[in-house]
Amino acid sequence: MAKTVVILGAGWAGLPLAHKLLKYTTPKVSGLKVILVSPNSHFFWNVAATRGVIPDEIPDDQLFLPIKPAFAAYPGENFEFVLGAADGIDQQVNTVKVSCNDGSEREIVYDHLVVATGSRLASNLPFKPIGSHETTIAAWHQLKSKIQEAESIVIAGAGATGVEVAGELAARYNTAKQITLLVSGDLPLEGTLPSVRACVDKDLKRLGVKLITQVRVTETKEADDGKQTEVVLSNGDILTTDLYLPLHGIKTNTTFIPGKLLDSNGNIKLDKNLRVVSTPNIWGIGDVGDVEPKQLTITDNQIIYLATALDAALTGSPEPAPYQPANKKMIFVSLGRKMATGQIGNWKLFGFMVSYVKGRKLFVDTAEGYVGGKHLRHASM
Repeated sequence: MAKTVVILGAGWAGLPLAHKLLKYTTPKVSGLKVILVSPNSHFFWNVAATRGVIPDEIPDDQLFLPIKPAFAAYPGENFEFVLGAADGIDQQVNTVKVSCNDGSEREIVYDHLVVATGSRLASNLPFKPIGSHETTIAAWHQLKSKIQEAESIVIAGAGATGVEVAGELAARYNTAKQITLLVSGDLPLEGTLPSVRACVDKDLKRLGVKLITQVRVTETKEADDGKQTEVVLSNGDILTTDLYLPLHGIKTNTTFIPGKLLDSNGNIKLDKNLRVVSTPNIWGIGDVGDVEPKQLTITDNQIIYLATALDAALTGSPEPAPYQPANKKMIFVSLGRKMATGQIGNWKLFGFMVSYVKGRKLFVDTAEGYVGGKHLRHASM
């Protein structure tokens, strides 16, 4: 009997998972069809967004790669790409409701459903997809224009994204733009090694970034001139800036998931096999789940595992051993092309190593192969 796997989301986790099933499982399961659902016609290589947001740094065609041509080699009876967003799931009859980009609606029947819809910034700034490709790229171009015009930029959020954006802007513009980074603690990159945090702090200051520590933003409002933004800080200070970038906070794209399957933070509750708790045939992968931090560095392991688990479920093979979450923190931060740092486990990495591996190109040269299903980020397909 023909079977259907529906994958919601064609981002860092969903797209390569579709490739793996098509390459390795469809030859073993007669009539297997993989349906990939996404509101985005293009894959956003947003690992390079922190530099790409600077005008003239990275062309659009290297950051936004068309998805459909990447699956052209697979037989039509085995694959379908649906442009649309999930609106709801009916577990009783194994259907997912999809609102298509063309205004139509579909109900797609599944044997197995994979939720890989990812996350977005709480501010909805387009450092991640924010809807359709057209919506995302329009917001992207608007943000680039604002950055080009701004003489002063205040960034709230000193996690990896905020730190990299501050570093990239300062490395490119030097003193031509005043870059300010707001830090809630005493140093940027909370949760990393003290030596890594101290290194980032020092390098940002060397680049000319002004760091204001131990503060949070309590309010933002339009300045009297109607052009600038007033940023009110928890210490009572008020900053006036041409551009304010809130780069803190992540929201999972799970509003269509029944509430009983989510935790209090909107994450999907997954079991030891990446299956949604209390369901026999719904799975989760990437940022939507509750098993690991929301970091791109863990994606490869989840893709490899879930492809194996689905293969076993579809072929009637024994279930694989439980998924083993990563037990080593991995982070790689580039501040322009020449400064960088990072850590693996309890080891601080040499800056020149991170600059060579990541900082030079931000892996843009590997994007076409990733989207085309030739390889994962750090593993073979």
